[in-house]
Amino acid sequence: MTDSIGKRIARLRQERGWTQQDLAARLAISRVAVSHIEMDLSVPGERTITLLAGIFKLSPHALVENTSYPPAKAERLPGSACSYTPLELDLALLNSDLEWLQRLNGTGSAPRSHFEAMVWEKWQPILERWTEECGEAWEKERISQAYHTLAQTCQRR
Repeated sequence: MTDSIGKRIARLRQERGWTQQDLAARLAISRVAVSHIEMDLSVPGERTITLLAGIFKLSPHALVENTSYPPAKAERLPGSACSYTPLELDLALLNSDLEWLQRLNGTGSAPRSHFEAMVWEKWQPILERWTEECGEAWEKERISQAYHTLAQTCQRR
């Protein structure tokens, strides 16, 4: 049995605990437009499907697979979509730097404290900026965890 594309989008949104307004803000469309899509009053275009796929961390084809989405439109969808926010990218890069610091132990290179200071000076202001810019609870929690890990790894309190 195939889902309607609107019902699938509504289910994915609800699984994440988002309101229609939350999803609309991520898509830069109105809440009414999200409501119309979810009630199958309108069919989202390829751009919107690609954005939704990225938001839900799916490929555009996986999002529309076995749904009522028109096959002619599905054929024009790209194979992938960007699925990470700038915050998520920064947190992944920070994690990579922290892993690099951990691997420095016992390598005989310059004192680790020198590199800890460099990593701290690079990432502390970035995390402070994210703290000021982000408003969602899940973002603030991820930033707080990252800040704690940075401070612990760089031996800062």
